[in-house]
Amino acid sequence: MAFEPLTPERRRQQTRDYLLKAAEQVFAERGFHGASLDEVAAVAGFTKGAVYSNFKNKEDLFLALLESRYEHDMEAVRATLESPEGPPEAHLGDFASLLREQFETGGDAWVTLDLEFSLYAKRNPDVLEKLAAFRRADIESIGAIIEAERKRQDIEGSEPAEHAARVVVALMRGIGIMRMIDPATVNEAFLEDVMGFIYRAMTSGPDDRTTEAASKPPGPLPPAKRKTPQRRRNPR
Repeated sequence: MAFEPLTPERRRQQTRDYLLKAAEQVFAERGFHGASLDEVAAVAGFTKGAVYSNFKNKEDLFLALLESRYEHDMEAVRATLESPEGPPEAHLGDFASLLREQFETGGDAWVTLDLEFSLYAKRNPDVLEKLAAFRRADIESIGAIIEAERKRQDIEGSEPAEHAARVVVALMRGIGIMRMIDPATVNEAFLEDVMGFIYRAMTSGPDDRTTEAASKPPGPLPPAKRKTPQRRRNPR
């Protein structure tokens, strides 16, 4: 194996990777509000200046960590879809196991962190704008996976891939909250059902009736029916 020198670029990337790993531990233990950049630097074995040379502030560090975790999860999804062992629909159990593994390796803590950071962003417009941009990129990335899978199987989806991606994202976040509150409700069988639902959304062909109905312009809504008040009879 050829020796690769530690160039300034590789050194910066190594420092960034160490900081992200340390941040993952600190955020999981302390929460977003409880975590500090001083502690992240200490856990990583660097000074606070090293943090600021890579990230503008704690919000920027958290978003970078969120993106890093997301990219790792998407790579695992792509690898599962592209596995040569059997047709894609045979991988539903693999998808379920992958999802369960993601939940069990800090998933619950990250669901809590995501909710905490979302509420924080809601009260800080600049942070909210960055988080919204990340969420849109999330949907676009999943939409691209769905579109690629449809093309690979020569299937014309019944709805735009991006719309299906929004449904998938909403479903997965909801499941994460369910499991955070009551883990027993999200077992292996349930996850396999979820994966089957997502796979059908990714690869379903157009329904003739749906397509025909969608091609017609929407008509006016029927007028609301009002109940005629009944007159009360005076008792004799």
